[in-house]
Amino acid sequence: MLWSETATCKETCQKPHWGFRLQLEPDQESYKKNEEVMLSCPRGFQPPFSHVKCTGKTLSVINGKPVYREAWNGKDSRGHWINIQPKFRVQCRDVLQVVPETLKISSTSIKLNWTCRLPDMCQHIRARCRREHHSSSNCKAEEVKGEEILQGQEGTFTCSPLQPFTVYSVTISLLPSTILYTRLLTTKEMVPDKPEKLWLDPSRGSIRWKALPSCKGKIIGYQLNITTMRAEDSSFLEFSQVLVNQSVSEYVPPHQMSGRKYFVTVQGLTAAGAGAASEVQFEIYARGQPWPWSAVIVVVVVVVVVPLAAGILWFVLSRKKRALPSKAEDHYTELQPYENVHEDNYCVIEAFLEKDADPVFCLS
Repeated sequence: MLWSETATCKETCQKPHWGFRLQLEPDQESYKKNEEVMLSCPRGFQPPFSHVKCTGKTLSVINGKPVYREAWNGKDSRGHWINIQPKFRVQCRDVLQVVPETLKISSTSIKLNWTCRLPDMCQHIRARCRREHHSSSNCKAEEVKGEEILQGQEGTFTCSPLQPFTVYSVTISLLPSTILYTRLLTTKEMVPDKPEKLWLDPSRGSIRWKALPSCKGKIIGYQLNITTMRAEDSSFLEFSQVLVNQSVSEYVPPHQMSGRKYFVTVQGLTAAGAGAASEVQFEIYARGQPWPWSAVIVVVVVVVVVPLAAGILWFVLSRKKRALPSKAEDHYTELQPYENVHEDNYCVIEAFLEKDADPVFCLS
């Protein structure tokens, strides 16, 4: 409160401590009653009132006690003066407002609703989205070129198509370079692709697969569905489901028995659920279990029949070898006359290598 030279009281108000971006013109430590002060904000922001003025001291009740406070009025966009309540926050507001409740993020798109408080300025506002990085370093993500000049006082900005589990920046700016809104947003996860290179390790009776990368979502584990059937007719015996953590890439189905077949599917898991399944079917005979009849027959053939056939073949070949003469001249003796036989009749005694076998062939 100031005193004039004629000792009259002039009511004043101290400079208000409002938002730090808010600028007052003129900028003074105190203002006279009903002195109009213009408010302004940096580019891209808007003050709640174009002008304010001090209306002097007013009595208020705070916490049950009467308190004198400085009162201010503000001029709204229609030119009306309204009383600024103590709880009202006088500060610079964004020219463009994005309603947080309307922000929708899926695995392939980002959508948001926007409202412009200054339609004239919103004719030069641009919205765009850019890929920043993938949540998993060993995955490749394609660049997206989402850009739009906003029109009107409100609308929806959509950024798509995007890749899952990837970080994107959404920026709304007042051209040429004043940023009105910016946020980093991560698209939601999807179910993973099916495991590759699923194979059987016969030596261990185990199922192996190549670990999945966290490209569509963080791999939190694997789900195995195991169906057991009879080998002879593929009739159903039992079903079991197993969950293993993300570091496991091999599993041995328990209680493997002869005469049974196993049908196994493997699926990757993310927060979005289970992905497509890779499958394999096999039949394994565990150690210590009786062999099936087919295996027994094969063993008998290999162990008994083959050696027996080889022995018979050797015996036959050896007899043929003994029956062959060594030298033709050694097999004949000199012709001898035979008594009481015509002179044209004679016998040849042929000596063979076989023991006690001296057949006589008579020629006439």
